[in-house]
Amino acid sequence: MKEIIHYPGEMIWQELLEFPGKGEVTVLRDEGKGKARTIIVRLPAGGQVFPHSHVAPVQHYVLEGECETQEKPLGRGAYRFLPKHADVSTIFMKTGVTILMVYDAASE
Repeated sequence: MKEIIHYPGEMIWQELLEFPGKGEVTVLRDEGKGKARTIIVRLPAGGQVFPHSHVAPVQHYVLEGECETQEKPLGRGAYRFLPKHADVSTIFMKTGVTILMVYDAASE
């Protein structure tokens, strides 16, 4: 894979369709179906992401805003690691939130 560089003013934001909730997404890296992927997701205040699971580990890093899951707040700078097949509980957006998400390649 070759080097990738994205600059904030050049990122293309699209409606979040493949995710169980409303929001916007910009793709930083996508190595193809079932492979590694890095995205930034913006979710609106008052929104929610519904329970789901992933076939590979996922990392979340909150860039801006705050959300809450399992009655635990995740604010700016919070990091969350979810192992493969982990059940992701409902995520509530207290404020609008921007999250960097890193998906590992599926090993199955």
